[in-house]
Amino acid sequence: MRQQWKNYKNPGRKLWVLAVAVVVLLLLAYSMYALESNRRQDTVSQLALKGNVGEANDTIQIHFWTPFSGGDISFMQELVRQYNEQNTDHIQVTMKNNKLDDYYTKLSTAIVTEEAPDVAVVHASMYAQYIPAQFITDISTVSTQSGVQWNRFNPAILKRTVTDGRHYGLPLDTHFSVLYYNKKWLEQAGVYKDGQVIIKPGEEGFMEFLQTIQRKVPADVAPLAVPNVRIDSLWLWWSLYAQMEGGGMLYTPDGSRALLNMPAARQSLEQVASLYDQQLIPPDINNATIQFAQGKAALLFLGVWSIGSFEQVEGLDFGVMPFPQIYDKPGSWGDAHTLAFPVHSDQDPRRLAAAVKFAEWLANHGAVWGKAGHVPAVRDQAASESYLSLPYRREYAGAADDVEYFPEHPKQSEVNDALVNELEKLWYGKQTVDQMLDRLEPLINGILKE
Repeated sequence: MRQQWKNYKNPGRKLWVLAVAVVVLLLLAYSMYALESNRRQDTVSQLALKGNVGEANDTIQIHFWTPFSGGDISFMQELVRQYNEQNTDHIQVTMKNNKLDDYYTKLSTAIVTEEAPDVAVVHASMYAQYIPAQFITDISTVSTQSGVQWNRFNPAILKRTVTDGRHYGLPLDTHFSVLYYNKKWLEQAGVYKDGQVIIKPGEEGFMEFLQTIQRKVPADVAPLAVPNVRIDSLWLWWSLYAQMEGGGMLYTPDGSRALLNMPAARQSLEQVASLYDQQLIPPDINNATIQFAQGKAALLFLGVWSIGSFEQVEGLDFGVMPFPQIYDKPGSWGDAHTLAFPVHSDQDPRRLAAAVKFAEWLANHGAVWGKAGHVPAVRDQAASESYLSLPYRREYAGAADDVEYFPEHPKQSEVNDALVNELEKLWYGKQTVDQMLDRLEPLINGILKE
C-alpha cells in the first residue's frame, strides 16, 4: 500500500489519475442520463398502455377536423366542449369544421404537407383510397393498449374500418337514406292511418302508393322529392339495385374490371326511370330538403342527418320510415362516419394515444351524437333509452343492419361521379336505359385503367 501511495505522489501520475476520474465521472453521468431517458420512455409507454396520457400541468393539445354542416355540427361542438371540461387526462381538443365539398382535398393535402390534424372524421367509403395511400394510421396496437373494446361496435359498421385484420379507425355512426313523409299529405291521400303508412309490397305496391299520392295532393306538391342533379338519384338507384339478389355489384371480385348484374341493374334502373317519366319525382328539383321543409313534398328520399333540422321547422308534421323493401331484401344506400388518425412522419405516441382516447369517448357518447339523426356505431348506445326515446329513432334504428354501402374500391369516388353524369343524361332524356347500360362497363373500365 505504501509503495502505491508513493507512486501517486508523482506529478505525472496525478494528471493521469485525474484524467481517468474525469472519464469515469462522464461515463457515470451519461449512464444516469440514459437510465432517466429510458425511464421516461417507459413511462410514456405505460401511460399509453393505461390510458393516462397526460399528467398534471402537461396538457396535450389535439386537433380534430370534421366535415359537418347544418344541424349536426352543433351536436359535435357540444360533445367536444363536454370532453374538454370533463376529461381528467389533461387532453384539450380543438375542432375545425370544414365544408364537405372540398374536405377530402384539404385533408389529403394536409397529410402530404405534414399539416394534418391528430384525428379526423373520415367516411368509411374513403378507406379503400386512404389505406393504400398510407394516409391513415394503423391503430391496432395503440387501440389494444388503450383498451378499446371492439366487440361493442356494430359489426356491419366496424368491418368498414378493418383491412387484413388491422384497425384503421373507430366507427362513430352509420347514416343511410330513409323516407321522410308529410303526415298531412299522406292522410289526405288515404295512405296514412292510425299512425301507420300504408304501402303494399313490391314494385307494383310502391308505384301504386306514389300514384295515389300524386292524384290526391295539390299539383304543386311533389309526390316524391329527389334532386336529379346530385348524387341523391344514384343513392336511390343503388338502394333498389342492392335490394336484388345478386345486385349491388360493380366489379369483378379482384376489382380489376367492371362487372354488373345486368338483369338486376336494368330492372332497378327502369324502375327509377319510371318515377321520373311519370313525374312521381318531378323534374328540376334543386333543393329537395327545402321543398319538403316548406310542405311542398309528400315524401323525401334523403339521409337521416336531416332529422334534427326538420325538427326545428315550425308547423312541419312529419314522420320517418326506412326505405321500403321493394325487391328481395331490405336495404338502402348508406355510409358511416369514422374517426381516423392521419399519418405523421414523426408520430408522437402520446398524441396518438390521446387522440384514440378522445375518439373512443366520442363513440361511447353516440346517443348524444345520435340527436343529429345518425345511428350510433356502439351497439349499447344505439339500444339505449336515451337514444331510442328521441323522436322517430325507433322507426328506423334497426335499418342500420341493412345499409347497402358502395363497393370498397380506391376508384369508387370517380366511378360515382361518372354514374351521376350518366343518370343525369337519363333523367333529361338524352339516353335510354339500354344505352346507359351499354356504356357503363366500358366507362368504368376506362376509369380503372387511369
